[in-house]
Amino acid sequence: MASKRLETAKVFVNHFATLDREALESVLAENSLYQFAPAALNLFGPLDRQGMLDHNTTLRNIFNGFAVIPKEYIDSEIDNKVVVWATSRTDFRDDAKDDGLRAEDWVYEGEYVFILSMDEAGERITRVIEFLDSKKTAEKLVGLMARAKQNRAKRLG
Repeated sequence: MASKRLETAKVFVNHFATLDREALESVLAENSLYQFAPAALNLFGPLDRQGMLDHNTTLRNIFNGFAVIPKEYIDSEIDNKVVVWATSRTDFRDDAKDDGLRAEDWVYEGEYVFILSMDEAGERITRVIEFLDSKKTAEKLVGLMARAKQNRAKRLG
């Protein structure tokens, strides 16, 4: 039987497929902290619980989902943490895309490692460190997201 930590980690990972805010809310502790790494990417953060929920809303404005596909889970009872090694695949909203790129160019596939620290019960995440595929994020994802935000802003007026 899977530990409560592992069950919580799976809810967290699975929320990305549809950017399910309720699922995310259900696993984030009130005092949770979300950090992006490596620092060289110069991304925003760290985010508190509300900041992460707001970020989720921002992502939903340009993505239908951002599927995170686990390659491996490491469940550490001693450290009360779960480490997830995963890949991802974006699904940009149609109204965030434009004809200036081919359909396949709107697809981003990355690689991640999440370190999820849990509360004592293993039911809530108190800290997330998300290691992003720095090269691909900098070279492709950041530009696609900026373009998608501009496209949505133009369409929504």
